[in-house]
Amino acid sequence: MTGNARRSGPPWSVDLLADLHAGALDPKTEAELRPLVENDPEAREILAALDATLADLRDLPPIPMPRHVADRIDAALAEEARPTAPVVDLDRARARRAKRLGWGAGLLAAAAVAVGVAVVAIPRDNTAGDGGIAQPDPSTTPVTGSSAPPGGDRMPAVRGRNFGPVFGDVLKAQNYGPLENQEQLADCLRGANITAGKPLGVSPITLDDKPAVMAILPGGTPGSYRIVVVDPRTCGPDNPDGVLANSTIQP
Repeated sequence: MTGNARRSGPPWSVDLLADLHAGALDPKTEAELRPLVENDPEAREILAALDATLADLRDLPPIPMPRHVADRIDAALAEEARPTAPVVDLDRARARRAKRLGWGAGLLAAAAVAVGVAVVAIPRDNTAGDGGIAQPDPSTTPVTGSSAPPGGDRMPAVRGRNFGPVFGDVLKAQNYGPLENQEQLADCLRGANITAGKPLGVSPITLDDKPAVMAILPGGTPGSYRIVVVDPRTCGPDNPDGVLANSTIQP
């Protein structure tokens, strides 16, 4: 298979298979395309490679943001907060910076597949000193892997519907917490008529100081994500109120 131009038949393009893998196609197109692709050994090979790429990216350790990059971002934020423009709170601007970096980490997998290179996720913050480098949000602790956070750590915390600051941490995690597995999460989502396969990322969080589980699903359109938050204590296939949040975002 060569080139990235979309084609409607074998050999399938990388772009088309990546969109199918990410759940970015509209439901009708996906329903027509999936059985054709599953009958094509070469296409199945590429889908398996996409699965492996996502798994490898989730396993990569975080690396510190280069200092000169953080300095340039902080300088731009300080310029944005100057009174000559509409007044912007610097802390809120930093939070937006963290949010944007969180989105970026989630998009690296698709970029890696399209250009055929290995990519390393850049964390939102650097804890080494404060000379021009933003410090980590004390209200969140990244949760990765399938085990629960250590006893002394806090889960990612969300206020209102501001999921941006924790998006990158949740996207890297596969931790169902009190729900234990994908099947129990699927039961909770059925309560709100949401049908989904394996989430791109899932993690326990606190939503307005209450325990919850956040899942990130394909959004159905290119570059979008669906964020669903459930109450693990009450959610189930017969309880729509167990789903606390259900929204689609476009980073």
